[in-house]
Parts: sequence; C-alpha cells; structure tokens
Amino acid sequence: MRYSLRASTARRTLIIGLVLITSLTAAPAGAGAHSRSWRSYVLGPATSPVTAVRAEGRGAVTHPESLVRGHGRTTTLTTTAGSTPASVLLDFGKDIAGTPYVDIAGVSGAATLQLVTGEARQYLRRPAATTTAADAAAGDVRITVASAVSLEIGNTITFGGAQPRTITGFDSTARTIDLDRPLDQAVAAGAAVVTSPGAPASDESRGLAGVGGPDTLQVTAPGRITGGFHGGFRFVLLTLTTPGTIALAGLGVDFQAYRATARDYRGWFFSSDDQLNRMWYSGAYTLQLNMKPAGLNGLMDERIYDGAKRDRSIWTGDLLVQGPTILSTLGDVGASYLKSSLEALFATQRADGALPGSPDFAKRTSPAGSPLFYSNNYSGYGARAAIDYYRYTGDRDYIVGRLPNLRRELAYNDTFLTAGNLVASNDRDFWQATQTGEVTKYSIDYYILLREMAWLERTVGSSDAAAADDAKADAIKTAVNARLWNPTLDAYGQSTDHPDVLVEDANALALQYDFVPADRRASVLRALSSLWTPYGAILGPGLQDPTGHTIEPFGNGMETAGRFAAGDVDGALALMRRTWGPMVDPSNPLYTGGLWEFKNNDGGVNRATASLAHGWAASPTVQLTQQVLGVSPVGAGYATWSIQPRPGRLAWAEGVVPTRYGDISARWTSSRHRFDLSVTAPRTTSGTIAVPATRGSTILDNGRVIHPQITGGYARIDVPGGSHTITVLHR
Repeated sequence: MRYSLRASTARRTLIIGLVLITSLTAAPAGAGAHSRSWRSYVLGPATSPVTAVRAEGRGAVTHPESLVRGHGRTTTLTTTAGSTPASVLLDFGKDIAGTPYVDIAGVSGAATLQLVTGEARQYLRRPAATTTAADAAAGDVRITVASAVSLEIGNTITFGGAQPRTITGFDSTARTIDLDRPLDQAVAAGAAVVTSPGAPASDESRGLAGVGGPDTLQVTAPGRITGGFHGGFRFVLLTLTTPGTIALAGLGVDFQAYRATARDYRGWFFSSDDQLNRMWYSGAYTLQLNMKPAGLNGLMDERIYDGAKRDRSIWTGDLLVQGPTILSTLGDVGASYLKSSLEALFATQRADGALPGSPDFAKRTSPAGSPLFYSNNYSGYGARAAIDYYRYTGDRDYIVGRLPNLRRELAYNDTFLTAGNLVASNDRDFWQATQTGEVTKYSIDYYILLREMAWLERTVGSSDAAAADDAKADAIKTAVNARLWNPTLDAYGQSTDHPDVLVEDANALALQYDFVPADRRASVLRALSSLWTPYGAILGPGLQDPTGHTIEPFGNGMETAGRFAAGDVDGALALMRRTWGPMVDPSNPLYTGGLWEFKNNDGGVNRATASLAHGWAASPTVQLTQQVLGVSPVGAGYATWSIQPRPGRLAWAEGVVPTRYGDISARWTSSRHRFDLSVTAPRTTSGTIAVPATRGSTILDNGRVIHPQITGGYARIDVPGGSHTITVLHR
C-alpha cells in the first residue's frame, strides 16, 4: 500500500500526539503491574537462629519432623550395639553459615553425637572403597580389609560386585568387618569392596579453610550443646554413635554470615523473567554467604571470602566479580567489606610490587592465614579490584593513598611484557593450568589494567602517566591483533606456543574490550558458540582444570560480558540460562541458593569440596544491573553515569542502583512498537541515556519530541540529573 506524503505526515502527527498523551498520563505498561515483588526473591534468612525446612530419620528415630515443625514432641534417637546408628538429616533448603546447636531434652547416661554438614546431600556420606586384605572362604562372617575408613554398621557391603551383605560390626584397628550372614562363595585377597551409603562425612576442608569438619559432641545432661563454626552448608547430619537413647528438643543454627533481608538491600533488580531474577538474587546471596563479619573466627576485620565453605580466603580474581556485586547490592555495607579486604591485600604486597593472589590462604597455623603469590596475572587482578572500589564508591582519599601501591604493582606486571608488546609468563590463571609463550589472555588482562590505571591517573594522579599507560595499551592491542589472531580458527589462539588452541576467556575479553575489528566479531561469536554445552561453555577443546572441571562460571561471565558488548544480547542471556539456570533451579540436587565455583561437562561437580556458593560465579548480578537494566558508572562514584538498557526479548525491567550521591532508579518496558524508559538520578550528577531506536523512530524526552544522534541502534541523549521519561515509537 502506498501513502501520499500528506497522508503520511498526518498519520505521523497523529501518532506523535497519541504518544504525547500516553507518555504524560500513564506509567509504562507491565512494570509495576506484577503480582510478585522483587522482595520475594531475597534469600537471606528472616531471622537468626535458622531452623530446617525438612527432616528425616535413619535407624531408630521417632518424630524427626518435630525438629522442623516444633509441635512440642521430642525427637528421640536410639542406637543399639550391632545395629544401624540412629541419625537425623536436616535440610535447610539453601546454604547457610554459622554455628549449629542441639537442645537436649534427655539422655540415658553419656552419649556421643557426631555432626557433619554438607552443601550437597550426595557428599554427606562417604562410601568406603577398599579391597580384601586376605582370602575369605565360603561361610566366613568376618572379613579382613585393607582399610576400614568410612564404614558404618547397617550399611550394605558388596564384594567383587556380588554377594551383598549388611555390616553388623567392624574393628578399625584390626581392619575387620562382621557380616549379617556368611559368604556363599570364597573371595580372594585383593577383591574390590564397596559400601552403600557410607559413613557420615563432611565436605569441608578444615585444614585449608581453618574451620569446619566433623563435630563430636559429648552429651551427659539435658541442655544446649554447640558445635563449631561451619562456613557454608545446606544439610546437617546428626548421628548418635554410641549405644543409648537421646531426646532432642530442637536443632538450629546461629547464622554467622551477613544476613541481609529485603530492607538491607540498597540496590535491587526485577524483570519480566523469573529465571533471571533468581540469578540476580542468588548472586547477591552468594556474596552475603562469602562475607565474614568482624570478630568471627578470631579476626577483627570484615572480609569477603571466595567461597562460603572453601577456601574462605580473599582472592583477587574473585574480587573482580565480588566488588561490583557487593557494591551494587549492599551499598555502604559492601564498600566497608571490600575496603577491608583490599587492605588485607595491600598489607602483604611484596617489595617488588607483586600483590598476592590471596593474602590469607593457608590457615593451618593461624586464622589469619598467610599470603599466596599464586599468579602474576592475579597480581594485576588485585590492582583492578582496588580501582573498581574507587569507580563505584568515589572514595578519593582512599585511592589517592593507595596510588603508590598500584603504581608499584603495575611496574611489576610490566616486567612480563616482551619486546613484541605481548605478555609472556609461565603462569597459572583462574583455571589453574600453566600457560606458556606469549599468552593472549594475559596480554589482554594487562591491557585492561593499563586502561584502568590510565583512567585513574587522569582522575587523581598524573596526566603524563595516564598518557604513557594508554600508549602501552594501544601497542598491546595492535600486537594481539597482528600476532595472535588465527584465521583458521576465525578467532584468537591461546598463545604463541599454542596458536591453534581456541580458548573461551581470551576471545570473550577481546570482545568485551573492543579488540575485535567489526568485520571479525561475528566469527569470534561463532567460534565461542562452538564451545557451548547444555550446561555452559567449556574452557576450550580438551582443556580442564587440575580437578577435572571443564566449565568455569568465572570464564562464562567473561563471555556473557563480551556478548553484551558485541550487541549479542540473545546470546548472552542464552549462555546465562545454560550456565546459571540449573544453579537457581530448586529441584536441582546441587541447589544451594548460591552460585557454583565450577561444573563438569555433565553439569555437575566431581568432588565433595566443590564450592557451591562461590563469589566469582556471581557475574549475572552485576551484568543484569548494568547490561539489562542498563545502569553503569562512568565517573567515580557515579558522578557521571550511563543508562543503556539492552532488553533483548524481555518485556520489562526495573531496579535501583545505590551511589554516593543518592539512588539511581530505572524502569523500562519494551514491545514491538514502543520502548519506554523512566529514570531518576541525583541532581548533582549527570549522564548519558541510550535507548533502542532507528532513524525512523519518534523519540520524546519528558513529552517533548527530540532528534538525538542515532548510532549502533541506539539514540544517545546527554542529560542532567533528575527525572526523565524517554519514549521511543518504532515505525
């Protein structure tokens, strides 16, 4: 159908008039019209102490549900010699942290309770796997084995894949097992022996974390007994290991991480997508579980640990994700924890300028631990974490005081720059494998640090130093594109030693930091997609960390950031769903409410000590705020800011970001024909608003038609602080 110019103009005038009316009289449709509030996604316990949501017994146990419902009936455990020890399993529904306690209503004589905790139920009992130490004849009921570790009376034991029996007793010293009935057939020495389900076991590494492990509780009279501190667990398994009867009036946990309810959130996010909402709040809760309050475990300062359970150490790589996340969700409280953690880092800086990967890693002899200079690349991460602190908080006095430390660290990293302007360092990185030659990712990481330092120097330091840092960064970018691009891969190779190895992290960072020329971006995105599995993207073909994991959420977060930067919003959100979607599914056996350290190709983990509430996995939280809601800092402390929503296929999103000048709130709705954005920012600030638009779009600012520049599918508008309503009518 054709329109005359006059008819087309009249139609356009009518449409503009309608938009003016609706934009002045109605809030954007969708946002605010939902039945569920963002507050319903908050995972922090409403109160402390915390009690279980489910309980079940094994052996002679009565009324285990009373430990959940508290109906006034006691829970009794009775253990008889030669029978299955009585135990109760309590499920708290999600990870918590703190000190378990048991209220004893009565006890027959003296009794011993063993308490173990676990993030995943599958690791609460450790099956025995050993061999027979001597020949056993048909008719034998006592068998000698190589090890009696992880045995429990009542468990099933199987010899050589056949002849299942029940354990009625065992002697750990003599390494003998008593069976409920004789063997039908002889068993030769060296035959495999396995048990099910196994004895109670902790998934914590006490030596590394300095806390956790099994608690042995001696009970002689009614009253409350308390276990030790446990850093991250969803389950408690309590076992009466000695013969007798004990009555329990209750079991709970004094919560001892940072307990944030909805009123403690200074920033929040809410959208039309339930799964993305759950990711945002799981990331926020992961950080809260990682927060060590002042005074806990003999340390007077506040700290952000890498994991709730393990390693319970400050790690510089994790801080790159944790810092923006904790500041965007908890505001000033988060700033206090981050600053204290950075101070622990700077306190252990070496004379040559190197910052440790972890300032407090080994805790076998001291709660404070000792520094671990893990990686040259991680040293640069520490400096970037400090710059992030300033970018988000605007704490000028602090960063000026630490500028000499940052310059020394930059000089240390510079020693690994080759004459060819690439970084060569036989070094480990986040996936713990040594990379040799001139390494693409290390080169890009140093480029990022130089750009960050240049921004900092221009803001609080030396303009000459800023220019020198920028020039060096430019040379690195040129060298990466000239020497590390592999036309066969249609992507960047791992290093000069391994140019044919495709790696996720380096190519993701190349996209995020604008290394990739426009005509190559599609090929890099395709190459990265070749690494996808149903559970996330792998490190690279044939690559894994030393524990066998192939999918690292830290690296997947780099890729989602790179895809957002390249305009591939659908791809970024699709990868989020693959990687983090299973983590936030309450029906997943590994669900903890937190986000996991790593995964295998099958979507699970392969060791009990895997951290299932790990800070470096929390990138969806800050990315959903900055990329989907669209609010990012530009000047320190958000003195200037950018608001550029990337709606993808979402219908709406809204949220708040805390700043030193006051809150920034944003709310948008998106449909085929219209995009609406409402923004309120502190009046002492200013920024740029970018909204999806084409050259045929009609754009209004507070009801007034405007004609901004449109590039890259966005109209960009420089605005002062205050309230703005931007409406885009798509033709």
